[in-house]
Amino acid sequence: MIENVISKRYAKALSGSIADESALRRALDNLKDFGSAFETDRQLERFFSHPGISVAKKNALVGQLCDRLKAENVVRNLLGILVQRRKILFLKNIADYFESVVDGRLNQVRVSVISAHPLTGENIEKLKTGLNRILGKTVLIETTEDQSLIAGIQLQVGDQVADATIKNRLAILKRTIEKEEVA
Repeated sequence: MIENVISKRYAKALSGSIADESALRRALDNLKDFGSAFETDRQLERFFSHPGISVAKKNALVGQLCDRLKAENVVRNLLGILVQRRKILFLKNIADYFESVVDGRLNQVRVSVISAHPLTGENIEKLKTGLNRILGKTVLIETTEDQSLIAGIQLQVGDQVADATIKNRLAILKRTIEKEEVA
């Protein structure tokens, strides 16, 4: 989709304009804050997509939001450009791509861990240490719970999934039995 191409361009351009690692993290936080503001208040989306509202009013609102969120100047400039070019509605995609660019630059990877029961801090640290060693990158773990898994964990790193749950093993067993019954 064209919006993905556009979003990648803006994300790479923003990343290229920031040299400092801490500024990269702050810019990412700023973009996420703006993205959550758009998700929370659907009127923002209508406001920015309305052709009858002038660019000056849209820029004024962006300025107010930047002041409230204490946004970095590079983020403020990016948002101004997005308003001017009528691409502000791609902000969520830009933030997502920027996150992956930042992760690449900082040699880190995000891992989603889904478990049937809450993981202890010790379990998370062991998992993090093992994944750091295997992946050779700093691992950022996001945990969620899904009791339908029965037991075990499911890891997602990018587009790869490692599923060590009872629910998955039962599904595999079911498919195996069904194949044997047909044969």
